[in-house]
Amino acid sequence: MMMSMGRFLLCCSLVALTGAAGCSKPGDAEPPRAVRAQEAASAPASDVKGLEGKLKFKDAADRERFSLKPKDDGAKLVDGEERELARYKWKGASLKVSGPDDVALGYVVGSAGGALTVRDGEQRQVLFTLARQGPGWRLNDMKGTLLYAVWPEDDGARIQDGAGADVARVKVREGKVSLRDAQGRTLLATKSLLAAEAAACLAFEALELPLRMALLFHLQAPPSQELAQP
Repeated sequence: MMMSMGRFLLCCSLVALTGAAGCSKPGDAEPPRAVRAQEAASAPASDVKGLEGKLKFKDAADRERFSLKPKDDGAKLVDGEERELARYKWKGASLKVSGPDDVALGYVVGSAGGALTVRDGEQRQVLFTLARQGPGWRLNDMKGTLLYAVWPEDDGARIQDGAGADVARVKVREGKVSLRDAQGRTLLATKSLLAAEAAACLAFEALELPLRMALLFHLQAPPSQELAQP
């Protein structure tokens, strides 16, 4: 009887010590920020959303080419010298794209099915449509002609033209997201958290840079429920 009681007390002590070790520090259950950032950068594209701050892109020579700066009602695109290139402002579920003079260049409008349409500055004409195709995306022009297809890969995404030829690839490695040409040479890179499908929009050279970045921004940081209300 005494031995059974001793074993019982010993088991209780071990359970108490184990529980104390697991709760010794309130922050122990949350990994460090650097670890979280690396895990997010290597996560599936659908799990990486939002902008945590300035989204900076550099070329292969480590020169800053342009940056996307988030604002309360949208974002601003600047070049490497901090000169303003475009403005992005949410208008309900639509993203207005303007030049530095605030003249509308176009709109990116989301649909219930998840497709994005790029419209002209007067919203009279649909210029491009970016829609889901299986696990990937396809960009069509106003006539429905396929311009680009984006296919997810384990370490990023592959971008092909309408004929099925590779034009670029997105690589997500060690917390860095890079856009590379068909030969594997780095064109642009960022150390910010960015979904591969969003980064792929930078390869859509049929669109001017402000509109490419508008698609990237809409995919990466879609409007909140509050902003989406008409």
